Amino acid sequence: MITVSTRSFLYAALLAAILTGCQTRRTSEPGSASPAQPNTEAVKQPAAETPSLIGQVASLSLYPVPNNPKNLAISVVVTVSNSGSTSNAQGWTLAVNSPGKYDLRGLQPVHVNGVVAMPGTGTRVDLDKEDLVIKSRDTPIGKGATLKGILTFVLARTSAADLSNNNSTLVIHFKDSQGNSYQTANTKIGAKR
Repeated sequence: MITVSTRSFLYAALLAAILTGCQTRRTSEPGSASPAQPNTEAVKQPAAETPSLIGQVASLSLYPVPNNPKNLAISVVVTVSNSGSTSNAQGWTLAVNSPGKYDLRGLQPVHVNGVVAMPGTGTRVDLDKEDLVIKSRDTPIGKGATLKGILTFVLARTSAADLSNNNSTLVIHFKDSQGNSYQTANTKIGAKR
């Protein structure tokens, strides 16, 4: 049974709790400073921007290596665009998959000299000046910028007929200057672009 003195004590305790809650709410309202309560909001630092590269195969050409027709050269026109912080593209490699025949990975580009006509374009290019390994090393790609060049790879004991029209694909792998890895989309060899 609750007596009058117990009931008075309960009312007093309830009133004290309500007043304490109102006082706390008043000091924590926005815009009010309370010297007894330190600012607990952390100062937010902007995240460091990183490179964001995208590589695309624009065109490719298959041809026997001059003076060594048992080997196949693949010249690939690649564009690299960047939507992040400035970076160089580097560490270029090629992966070729030909169902039932080849699954080659990590092929390194070779440096080629000479002026050639690019198939399908009618334009002549200087492979030495357009070598993407050199261009991407010497030319940082800024935010919103694009760099275009040519990569040439040699496949030993391979012919164009081995790769054309049999669902063979290639992928170019590369990295930015911070070591992040990228790759182009799977590109079907022999498909018209």
